[in-house]
Amino acid sequence: MRLLKKIKVMVPATSANLGPGFDVLGVSLKLYNEVAVELYSAAVENNIEISGEGAATLPRNENNVVWRSMKEVFASSGPSFRNKFTFKNFKIRLINRIPLASGMGSSAAARLCGILAANELTGAKLDCDGLLSIGVKLEGHPDNIVPALLGGLCVSAMDGKRARFVKLPVPAMKAVVCNPDFELATEKTRKVLPRKVSLETAIFNSSRLALLLSAFQLRQYGLISCAMQDALHQPFRKHLIPGMMSVIDSALSAGAYGAALSGAGPSIIALVPKTKAGAIGLAMKNKWKKYKVSSKFFALDFESRGALVKR
Repeated sequence: MRLLKKIKVMVPATSANLGPGFDVLGVSLKLYNEVAVELYSAAVENNIEISGEGAATLPRNENNVVWRSMKEVFASSGPSFRNKFTFKNFKIRLINRIPLASGMGSSAAARLCGILAANELTGAKLDCDGLLSIGVKLEGHPDNIVPALLGGLCVSAMDGKRARFVKLPVPAMKAVVCNPDFELATEKTRKVLPRKVSLETAIFNSSRLALLLSAFQLRQYGLISCAMQDALHQPFRKHLIPGMMSVIDSALSAGAYGAALSGAGPSIIALVPKTKAGAIGLAMKNKWKKYKVSSKFFALDFESRGALVKR
């Protein structure tokens, strides 16, 4: 049995929406999942090893999200690779640091790890559009997968099946992400959203999103609190997350520029001055305690590079 190829991939956490940017805005954070993939000439045992988040619950068989994402690339690489190697030829080691079902982009990170590893192993040479095409197909929307791949603050829109995007410079601040000790599946949080909204709601969110992006670019951080307000998804999700609005208010009272639900939740993200990150995270954690919810917080820098592949 010979080791034929080896690849390592690191993909960052992401926070989508940032309040008004529902399904279109996301930012990359310096917290990473890692995957090391080895391809062998013959079958190996214990094909998937997992440490960190989800080690006790995630599947170690062909149902694993990383492997299923790899198969999407294999399917586009032609029969010469697809028919020659099977699941048994791979050793996949996962180091998960991003909490699961937390609103921090764990599913996008897992899928992108698989896509990038398979792209290298097969020599498929998918370009950015090709990688995003598979990623968006699997994720269903571009707001996490785009910043996970590219880094930075990304604005995305679907043009048919193609993701159009702009990568913007990351703001000069830190993110505090307060993660409660319960998971919340994205599918559940999407089911509570209305199918239609009023013109007033649409104007409210489009105005806040425009204000938020302008505030970032012009460094008018005093506008961020207003700009991170949302009427499109947070009001309908708050009953799933005990104390959500109180935790957001606690971050603002402690000196955050702005705060909102991170992705579909349950985590809450606050954009903060670098010198106040610890105090703001503690204020959020203490507020959740009043709702009998334990939590932990991450004080994170923004990641400008995106995913990394090490050969």
